[in-house]
Amino acid sequence: MLTRNDEVCCVLNVRYKPMTTLWLIIQREFVSNVLTSRFMIGFIVCLISTAAAVFVQVADYEKRLTAYHVAVREHQEEIRTWDTYRQINPKAHRQPNPLSIFNVGTEKSGADMVSIRLAIPIWEKQAQKQGSDNPFLSIFLAVDVIFVFKIVLSALAILFAYNTISGEREDGTLKLVLSNPIPRDTLIFGKYLGGMLSLFPIIVMSFTVGIVMAYASPATDFDVGDLLRLVMVLVVSLLYVSICYLLGMFLSVWTKEAATTLILSMFIWGILTIIHSNVATFAVTKFPPAKSQPEKEVLQQIGKIWEDFREERDAYILKEFGYRHPIHAIMTEGEMSLMMDTRSPGGIGFEEIYTPKPIHKMNTSKYQEILGYQEPFRIDYANKAEEILKQRENIGERNRQFAANVARISFADVYHVAVRTITGTDRESYNDFIGQARTYKRQVVDYLAGKEAFSARAWFSSDKGKAEFTDLPVFQHQHNALSESLSRAAGDIFILLAWNIIFFMGAYVSFLRYDMS
Repeated sequence: MLTRNDEVCCVLNVRYKPMTTLWLIIQREFVSNVLTSRFMIGFIVCLISTAAAVFVQVADYEKRLTAYHVAVREHQEEIRTWDTYRQINPKAHRQPNPLSIFNVGTEKSGADMVSIRLAIPIWEKQAQKQGSDNPFLSIFLAVDVIFVFKIVLSALAILFAYNTISGEREDGTLKLVLSNPIPRDTLIFGKYLGGMLSLFPIIVMSFTVGIVMAYASPATDFDVGDLLRLVMVLVVSLLYVSICYLLGMFLSVWTKEAATTLILSMFIWGILTIIHSNVATFAVTKFPPAKSQPEKEVLQQIGKIWEDFREERDAYILKEFGYRHPIHAIMTEGEMSLMMDTRSPGGIGFEEIYTPKPIHKMNTSKYQEILGYQEPFRIDYANKAEEILKQRENIGERNRQFAANVARISFADVYHVAVRTITGTDRESYNDFIGQARTYKRQVVDYLAGKEAFSARAWFSSDKGKAEFTDLPVFQHQHNALSESLSRAAGDIFILLAWNIIFFMGAYVSFLRYDMS
């Protein structure tokens, strides 16, 4: 086996030719890294960690997907039991994202189902979490492939790069190389390419093993778009590992001893990959730049909206129909038993459910006219209440976005955000689901209005025919298109490219001025 000095002699014995010399430097750096124990240990650790993360996440994805299909099937069966339009309660189910196997993101932190109630605003807090958590997953917390890459591969890149300059300076190899007509820019560029070339098989093999394991599951069904997203994730991962390698190389130029380089590199690595994002999130949570209105005050405002609804509704009914309340419009023959249920679910909605008996003896024509006015009017007020809730949600989103922007100081967090966006497991994708649920609610309202369901007898009774829901709009959760995800991630990808350029230019310029004394 050739020693480091033997390899240097091989380079020096070749007559200087730019491309030949560059290739020999790349080969030398590649071989010197691959033949070390750190390469084998790093390769094994990364491969096993990736396989373990994929194994756990695939099992969890299968459970979430099963829970999703069960929930959708149960909802379809529930629809068949509805006899009146008043019972309508469609549900918007969030379909699990198969790419969450590689990057969990917000897949397990948000709601999986939104219940559509016409008189109740859609509020994220009212949405429901379905499915069971994987107890085995708690051991790994939210460990996924990207977490392994963010921690393990970045540390490995620094271990490969920390002694590229300072280490060779200590053992005298660098002085021997620079005593010959080998340009410093060729040397530094060759060392960078050789180091990245030695990391490349670890990244690609680990990622390939993860894809094969995920694809082997009968629950996963990756389409062309998913595979293209994974290719983009691999490219972004290479950019991230390149930054970490260039950081180690840059510090190796600035320090005189390899031990000092390693300590400083790992200190910076620990701050940027582990500490920084947690501190940023905690600081913004503790001291949010935008103060949201307390929930109690929001509920009070919504309560005032429903008071206005009752006053305006009752005044209109009295003026137009001569009744003080909708129930007064029910004309009966003989005895009548009226059950009234007034509810304000969660303090944000207002429902009045009247159950007149015996319905077959009643003339409900005026009552139906009033309902034809009242129910759309109630929905309008529910939308007003929803706007207040959305304002509070928007403030929370601005604070989260501010925390993400602060975290972007760290290239490790930029990498994490970029991958979440590409895979569609970011917060914006979850907000899109909530937005789709709100759009679906409007479709349901238009559906009922088109059938004149609000003024139909079938709104509150099935004695003269059940309500028909065969053509009820069905919610279909649509994940973001690849083009949209890439557009959202473009800024973060640009930041990763910028960090690569900054660290490479820093190492390049510093090495050109490097003093061997």
